[in-house]
Amino acid sequence: MNHFDLRRIDLNLLVVFDALMLERSVTRAAERVGLGQPAVSHALRRLRTLLGDPLFVSTRQGVVPSVRALELGPWVRALLEDVQEKVFRKPVFDPASWIAEVRLGMSPLTDMALTPRLTKCLAKEAPGATLTIYATPVWRDLLERLDDRTLDLFVGHAGELKPWHRQRVLWQETMLAVFSPKTIKKLPPLSLKNYLACAHVRGVQRGGITEQKVDQALALLGERRRITVSTPHFLVIPELLKRAPVVATLNGRVARWLARTFGLATSPLPFAVEKSQESIVWHEAAAADPAQQWLRETMARIGVEAA
Repeated sequence: MNHFDLRRIDLNLLVVFDALMLERSVTRAAERVGLGQPAVSHALRRLRTLLGDPLFVSTRQGVVPSVRALELGPWVRALLEDVQEKVFRKPVFDPASWIAEVRLGMSPLTDMALTPRLTKCLAKEAPGATLTIYATPVWRDLLERLDDRTLDLFVGHAGELKPWHRQRVLWQETMLAVFSPKTIKKLPPLSLKNYLACAHVRGVQRGGITEQKVDQALALLGERRRITVSTPHFLVIPELLKRAPVVATLNGRVARWLARTFGLATSPLPFAVEKSQESIVWHEAAAADPAQQWLRETMARIGVEAA
């Protein structure tokens, strides 16, 4: 392909050409394309120079296309129709016929709270889509995966973004204590005295933002938790709570999910903790893609349902 030659072609010239083919009159062609007659005449001169052919010959009845113009006419019309279709037609997205791999970066806690609902939604609304969840690495690496398009979305606590990343806050999350009343011999709500008297299990995840907020809030009161177990494996936490007299402090959605699923109890924290902000993050290059828009809206809807 010779890009230098292609630079000489102005799509507007082809629009004028098509109008002349239809109207066989410079005046009527000018009216059709919304230009003045001199502008159409100027465009015709440029076309003649570009193609080395008179293209349209003036007569008393208007203009008559040359043999070259008649040859080009159907191709120009098809080209313009294709351009109009591709450029101006709003893409229509049908999730039911979507065949794709949905690639999400999630923290373990977000994965526990949202993935079961997302899986159910995809099975019903987009059965051709498959879901792959990636553990969240360090924040810089996660952004690079969004940049090279090996990740569609990140869902969770977002760090500092680059100018080409986009973010939508899904919810402001409160913290809850989750425990088994049978093992700690207490019923909700827990008092500060009871909360501090318990041993605590800490779920370790990237950044540890949530845990830091809990400990910082306690430090302002001159208190601290007695953490006896730390684990990155969040699915072991319910079993720990049922077998040992320990308390876990988790974001509300996960705490309520654990309570419903494993027969545990939740309690508001007996001290104020700054809410954590959970978001979806994506690359600007995917912002206008209808499939990605549907995916983001679906994640937002699921987030509300999981509250």
